[in-house]
Amino acid sequence: MSKLNIALIGAGRRGAGAHLPVIPALSDTYRLVAVCDIDEETANKYARQYGVNAYTDVRRMAAEEELDVADVTVPGPAHHAVCVYLARQGVNILCETPIAVTLAQADMMIEAARESGVVLEIAENYYRAPMERFKTELIKRGVIGKVSRIYRIFREGGYHGMSMLRLRAGGNPVSVLGIAHETPVIPHIDRMKRRHTSERWSLSYIDFDSGAAAVMMYSNVIHGRTLGRKVNSTGQVHGESGAIVENDVYAVPAAELEAGAIARAYAPRRVTKRIDGVDALQRIELELPDETVVWENPLAHLPILEGRVNVADELLSAAAAVRSGEPPEYGAEAGRLDQEMNIAVSESARRGRESIFFPLTEETAGERSTHASYQANYGVEWNDVDGLLDVYFPRR
Repeated sequence: MSKLNIALIGAGRRGAGAHLPVIPALSDTYRLVAVCDIDEETANKYARQYGVNAYTDVRRMAAEEELDVADVTVPGPAHHAVCVYLARQGVNILCETPIAVTLAQADMMIEAARESGVVLEIAENYYRAPMERFKTELIKRGVIGKVSRIYRIFREGGYHGMSMLRLRAGGNPVSVLGIAHETPVIPHIDRMKRRHTSERWSLSYIDFDSGAAAVMMYSNVIHGRTLGRKVNSTGQVHGESGAIVENDVYAVPAAELEAGAIARAYAPRRVTKRIDGVDALQRIELELPDETVVWENPLAHLPILEGRVNVADELLSAAAAVRSGEPPEYGAEAGRLDQEMNIAVSESARRGRESIFFPLTEETAGERSTHASYQANYGVEWNDVDGLLDVYFPRR
């Protein structure tokens, strides 16, 4: 089957650091043909590095290149403009997270993709990490029984965290309660070049229609691992017969259920193989008292580090959808729901810890403020697709 022509749009930290290095490893699927970035120096730098064409205007790139897929890694406030434009040109899209910064923008993207008949996949990568895939297999096999509670304490917040809570709960959100607290910190810049003058802490409690409940806490300073934070974090999934704590599985042998039911921890084991100088993950396996659970890496034949398997996975998901005509594995609706949950948490906190029920039926105050900020920050209305294509979106 012929290769798909792909271009990277937005060669900033995420695009250049995570996506570009992976695309050449998928040479059986993709042919990288262009790098587009509104900053000419950046576009030229990475185009030279990968031997492809450089562009600073997405319109010119779409006109001059025969593109099958665009890998969109521009800043979030520009996602809807770039993706709507590309969809109208008949280009399939893999869009970085979040799908968009407001639900109205996400809906613009979904509608443009539907009208043009193109794929719109969302690059939600957390659940695609091999260890998370392995945990999904454990839950699917019933190793800990039906999931009852999920905790993500200072692991990750926002849409990423919501995605993980939802997938682990195995259901859709019913309601959310959000609490927010902000305190000043000494001004500083973290390792991701983000400037902080305050610590914004939040707590989310979510009920799901599967009967599971979830608690998540997040802090921008803890996320940035600055000022002595990031000292403690945990991810736990509790079920009716066991638990997953970080990567360890706590299970009770059947013979001990009536004799104390004290669980012991079982640690999974990674198996790797050297491929073209890379220790490529082959599988993850776990020996339990009554069974052995194995997750086979579908990309085990490729020279890709474990930390980059999730990016390769999302790129291949987009390609599979383009070739088969079937929906992508994750998809725009799932990405929209993640952001809907994220927005609902903020709205609950703004309303004085009022429970918010799903689905959201009207634009929130936060979304109205975000839309109004486009004219102030960029000199263009939020829904002016053509105008936004000429805007430089700095990382904020």
